[in-house]
Amino acid sequence: MTGTAEAGSTVTVSFPDGTTATVVAGPDGTWSVPNPGDLTDGQTVTATATDPAGNTSLPGSGVVSADITAPVVALDDVLTNDSTPALTGTVNDPTATVVVTVDGVNYPATNNGDGTWTLADNSLPALTDGPHTITVTATDPAGNAGTDTAVVTIDTTAPNAPVLDPINATDPVTGTAEAGSTVTVSFPDGTTATVVAGPDGTWSVPNPGDLTDGQTVTATATDPAGNTSLPGSGVVSADITAPVVALDDVLTNDSTPALTGTVNDPTATMVVTVDGVNYPATNNGDGTWTLADNSLPALTDGPHTITVTATDPAGNAGTDTAVVTIDTTAPNAPVLDPINATDPVTGTAEAGSTVTVSFPDGTTATVVAGPDGTWSVPNPGDLTDGQTVTATATDPAGNTSLPGSGVVSADITAPVVALDDVLTNDSTTSTHWYS
Repeated sequence: MTGTAEAGSTVTVSFPDGTTATVVAGPDGTWSVPNPGDLTDGQTVTATATDPAGNTSLPGSGVVSADITAPVVALDDVLTNDSTPALTGTVNDPTATVVVTVDGVNYPATNNGDGTWTLADNSLPALTDGPHTITVTATDPAGNAGTDTAVVTIDTTAPNAPVLDPINATDPVTGTAEAGSTVTVSFPDGTTATVVAGPDGTWSVPNPGDLTDGQTVTATATDPAGNTSLPGSGVVSADITAPVVALDDVLTNDSTPALTGTVNDPTATMVVTVDGVNYPATNNGDGTWTLADNSLPALTDGPHTITVTATDPAGNAGTDTAVVTIDTTAPNAPVLDPINATDPVTGTAEAGSTVTVSFPDGTTATVVAGPDGTWSVPNPGDLTDGQTVTATATDPAGNTSLPGSGVVSADITAPVVALDDVLTNDSTTSTHWYS
């Protein structure tokens, strides 16, 4: 049993069964005595206070209530664009008094007696945008109080207008909007389609299939607080044919090569992707496209996958992929076989390389080395002893070797040697004649 009395006074509490309990009120006037444990609803407990001078007060009294169960009250979190929102929740005691506390201020609410309570719209002052902690308290006639806490978040800011991707006559209508917002797409025939934008803001709705060139499709976004954006719009283009673009494989000794190919749409935007990085290219308008020399960073020796993309004004994209191989290593110098005044000039070089043979009179002869590296060119027929013939090899990437060389020997007459048949009984004797 607790209460308050004059500080320092002796409080005598009298229970219905005739027993009493005595205690001195503390410096703040509060006092407490044990409950005898046999109190029942409706009984009266009295208390008097006697000050140190011996003066005794009139009795104070209280009626026993055995109800110690607090009401259960609830309020869910709220997200709204109404800065003075109505609030509602549940309470399990139709007799409880309900009070809503917002930002430290109490506002009486209505217990509807049907298990719900309500704080009417505009009962609160205008709340600023952002979260506000709300406490609702339900107090029953016995003084037992139950509470719940929730967060009311005010959001009065509308999302940005949705952005619509290029629209054609058949593909889904897509775009971006505020993540989690409800996108409503309105078509020219008056129908609508609704979808919730994903966590990355993207959304997609089916194409109605009856769109024609020049029609306008609009879309609005409504956020979870109920704010609706201005409309975004897109114009229908029935063109759904992607440009045809091409790039052949390239082998080069230029580590920052120019690239060129074909495209069948002079209005298409060209982008070349090398090792995952995009580089704008030029659509020449004549059926070709070009990426200028030195537009790329220096590429390492070896193969690089190249993708070229052509996108027309309707958003249709065509691609092609090729391999650009960088080779900056020159072949070894060709090796020339012995050279005379009449026979073809021959030798070896890197297989597939172009061998250029230079003769003393300034003329040249060119040949491609075979799969085994051998090559042969005609002898010009005017070579003389001691002259030098040179040869270089240029590989398919354009790298040219250092020159190989050979000296002409015009003596092409071999010595003549002879041996006659012999019949003899001497197994160790032989006779030779030379001329």
